[in-house]
Amino acid sequence: GKSMHGMIDMVRNGEFPEGSKVLYAHLGGVPALNAYSFLFKDG
Repeated sequence: GKSMHGMIDMVRNGEFPEGSKVLYAHLGGVPALNAYSFLFKDG
């Protein structure tokens, strides 16, 4: 998907130091926003 494409672009552009460890966490995209909506509410 789009987020993995973005991660690959970041690697190719040298945005991470060589040998660094990178965590890629895909949480489900737009359909998952409802599951995490409590994180986006005030109070």
